[in-house]
Order: sequence, then C-alpha cells, then structure tokens
Amino acid sequence: MLVIECYGKNIYVGTDLVGYIDKFGNMFMNGRRFAKLTDDGKIIIEEVHEAGYIDDIGDIYLNDNNCGHIMESNDLYFSPKLID
Repeated sequence: MLVIECYGKNIYVGTDLVGYIDKFGNMFMNGRRFAKLTDDGKIIIEEVHEAGYIDDIGDIYLNDNNCGHIMESNDLYFSPKLID
C-alpha cells in the first residue's frame, strides 16, 4: 500500500465527510490544516508530534490504537466509536 495514493482524497468519521488530504499530504478539517500525512505513513501534528501512522496493510493508528483504515477508494476512514 502506497500512502501517497491517499493524497487528494477525503477523510471520513463513520459516514460523515469531515476533511480531506491535499496533494502534498496536508490534512484539513473544517478548512484548517491539522496534520501532515508523510509519504511513509506517519501522521504528524504541529510539524513535530507523531500522533499516529498508517501501517503496511492500511490500518490507521492514533496514539497506538487502531482507529480506522484506508478504504478501497483510498479515502481515510475513522471509526466514530474509537475517535470519541
């Protein structure tokens, strides 16, 4: 799985579209940049804090907890039960 295939795609929490990833890996929610998705799958907040990552099979981890996955469309899906 190439994480860069998620660039230019959307971010969902459950069925709700909550944000997107631009073509450079910047992650936006409510029109504001909140994180960066690196090409090696790290999710970086405030340019320095590694908040999570995407593993080789497309599972998404935040604070070492599996909370989502990459969908077939290459959009990011977060489980609403695990995000609260």
